[in-house]
Amino acid sequence: MLQKRLQRLENLAAAKPALTDVCRFYTRLYKLFADALPFLAVDADLKDAKSRQEQGFPLLSGEMLRIDATAAQLFFADLLQVLRDHGQQGQEELAALQLALSAGGLDLPKLLRAVFERDREPLARTAEELQVQPALLEYALTTALGAALERCRQQGLESAVQGWDHGYCPICGGLPAIAELSGEEGKKRLQCGLCGNHWAFKRLTCIHCGNTDHESLAYFTAEGESGCRVDVCRKCSGYLKVVDSRERSDDVPLEIEDVATLHLDLMAAKEGFSRGKKETPGN
Repeated sequence: MLQKRLQRLENLAAAKPALTDVCRFYTRLYKLFADALPFLAVDADLKDAKSRQEQGFPLLSGEMLRIDATAAQLFFADLLQVLRDHGQQGQEELAALQLALSAGGLDLPKLLRAVFERDREPLARTAEELQVQPALLEYALTTALGAALERCRQQGLESAVQGWDHGYCPICGGLPAIAELSGEEGKKRLQCGLCGNHWAFKRLTCIHCGNTDHESLAYFTAEGESGCRVDVCRKCSGYLKVVDSRERSDDVPLEIEDVATLHLDLMAAKEGFSRGKKETPGN
């Protein structure tokens, strides 16, 4: 997986020089993900989890996360340095986070669980104490948590039920970052923006609000760019980028396609659409 990601980033930088710096950042990031010591394990009872998921709750809950504070601190220190090396803004705030981390002023297990549970109060309080933007702190923590959850998934963590039909991840409850159409019938599958899990989903349904009214569902594309579009819902103003692997390579990591199509996010935002902020039942 790492080599496939790195090769795609290299090709992307060559094809779109404007994305060179972004590709360098993600190259560092994915190498960190691959080389770092694991700091997260999950304690999930699959029998109870199946019943939980049948009620629409994700497999995992915050209390199932087992976080090694020492390993988490090492990972977070490396992550903050990557963000400083490649960022053009927030340098002073990142330095403040580094100082707090080295001084033992960040309770990473608590903060990571808060991110997982979408509890922004601890994040806002910590950000205020350190005089950093809450969004920056949340981004760094979410990046760390996502890397850890992806590793757990790659090591065998999977949904306890089949046929999950919700617009949020059956494993962690995260929202999709991007979707793919594949196969002769163009079946749609979503990819979680947090743990990277994939699951099948209905094509003509909004992932954010469940809207199925075709008159308020639409899509747009970028001129001259085939194989990628943006599905939009005029009912909730949510959007989702969709890659059609029948027109593009079906062996390209979707998370890299998310990076390659940042211009579509800008287009969607300009039209008043957002990725959505749906709260899942388990969080």
